[in-house]
Amino acid sequence: MNWSILTLKDFHCLKDCLLSSDLEGSDTSMVNIFLLQKKYDTKTAIEKGFLFRYYTGAENRTGYGFPLKLCDSKMPEPDRKHTLSEALSLIIQDSEAMGRKVKFCLLSESQKNQIDSVLKSDFPQIKIDWQTNRDDCDYIYLRQNLASLQGKTYHKKKNHVSRFQRIYEGNWEFRSLNLCAISEDMIFVAEKWLEERFATVEMSEEDKRILKLEHEMIKTALINKEDFALDGGVLYTNGKPVAMTLASRISEKMLDVHFEKCLSEAAANGAYAAINWCFASSADSYEFLNREEDMGVEGLRKAKLSYHPDNLLEKFYSV
Repeated sequence: MNWSILTLKDFHCLKDCLLSSDLEGSDTSMVNIFLLQKKYDTKTAIEKGFLFRYYTGAENRTGYGFPLKLCDSKMPEPDRKHTLSEALSLIIQDSEAMGRKVKFCLLSESQKNQIDSVLKSDFPQIKIDWQTNRDDCDYIYLRQNLASLQGKTYHKKKNHVSRFQRIYEGNWEFRSLNLCAISEDMIFVAEKWLEERFATVEMSEEDKRILKLEHEMIKTALINKEDFALDGGVLYTNGKPVAMTLASRISEKMLDVHFEKCLSEAAANGAYAAINWCFASSADSYEFLNREEDMGVEGLRKAKLSYHPDNLLEKFYSV
């Protein structure tokens, strides 16, 4: 296949073409596919009405992603009738040409089952064993639960929000990216968060590189916020930005939260819970929020579990 780096021009062509009604995983967000190319050395190809991805990372993040079908109305007539079987045939041919095994990664259970079914009927010579990595699971929440914080389940979170409101009574507000020009304030929070992180946490040079790359992703996303159709917001205390969140659409029902940053002083006073609550309340056109994986970071896992996900979306990779 003709593998390449996804450009902004490609993104413009594809952003409204992805058949996304049944997509849930953060890896299938077009914004994520574009922004994470450097991090995972992702290559993309468009063949026979499908968007193909190949990732190069750790064992659980090396291989072909699930072939993503493009909308019929956006494609030339000959490309509209191609099937998953034909897409897998292209992957098999490509893997042979590239001298690599037929290997998949970041597949949901439904996607894994579809591939198993096609391989069994059309390519019985290809045998695949699957594994999952808990670090890759996406945390998916009912948006209404995070917006209402009702019942004993969310009692502690509601207390955090109430504490934040009490400490900053009359001196806090949340501004939505869709309604306000707040890109510079988002970048300010991201930069100050990065400075605090470097000053207070011991980390390897590789970890520093990844955080710097993430910061560049935030700036790239905001430069293209209209094209990416970004959602998000900034939390202010005493007129100053102290927290930010940035998200984009996966499907009509699912919003993917890419970034959430909070400055340390405000975080100690409940700002993380507050911006989570504010954003969930503002994103009322979506049913679910995908807050992505925890990457095996203990503190992040504890925080994500404390919001009681509706679903832990497993990601499968082949071995």
